[in-house]
Amino acid sequence: MKEYFEDLGNYLSLKDRVYQDIKFKIIIGTLKPGTRLPEEELSRAMNISRAPIREAFNRLEKEGFVTVIPRKGAAVSKVTTQIIEDLFEIRETLESLAIKNSIGKISLEELEKIGVSFKKFINKSTEPENCIKYLALDKKFHDLLIKSCGNKKLINLLANLQEQIHWLRNISLKRITFAGSVREHLAIIEAIQKNDKKLILETLIQHLERAKRSSLEAIDVPDSSHK
Repeated sequence: MKEYFEDLGNYLSLKDRVYQDIKFKIIIGTLKPGTRLPEEELSRAMNISRAPIREAFNRLEKEGFVTVIPRKGAAVSKVTTQIIEDLFEIRETLESLAIKNSIGKISLEELEKIGVSFKKFINKSTEPENCIKYLALDKKFHDLLIKSCGNKKLINLLANLQEQIHWLRNISLKRITFAGSVREHLAIIEAIQKNDKKLILETLIQHLERAKRSSLEAIDVPDSSHK
């Protein structure tokens, strides 16, 4: 489903397709924070019953994307400073642990290909289509860094966390250029190629800290689309 979910295949059940479709629209910003999600309207638009939609809301609420209020219905969760601080604190801890255990096992050939792809974004505009493609590449990059850590539970925890982070990042990417983020990714790649454990962790933390700052700044700036 779409480029961001390119690895999901075509074998999802109806309830999983509904869940992924709503989540995708939240992550890319089609459904913005605070947007109400009326079951009846969604069931008509998707030409399905309300049951899979209700089930999708329950899953998305557990993941932090949706807020369900009894007798009032569901809405896309609002982004707060505390949510951003909490998510990045957890990600910094877990991803550092995963990468420590992946050092020396990461495919340098795959890493080089991803580096070439990052360089193509340096001068691109942050229009929605480019943001989606960039998030897909970012997902591929971080998946590569952690998949060799040998801890499946840790990989699964980071997979869900990464989707929430990308939701926040898509909001902030629209207000910056890709150049700074690309340079940070290339610095991490260079550190891995040198097999310098200290430098790998330093460049990773710097990257995550800057991503957190840009996300915090984005929620403090009024959305120009409402002017």
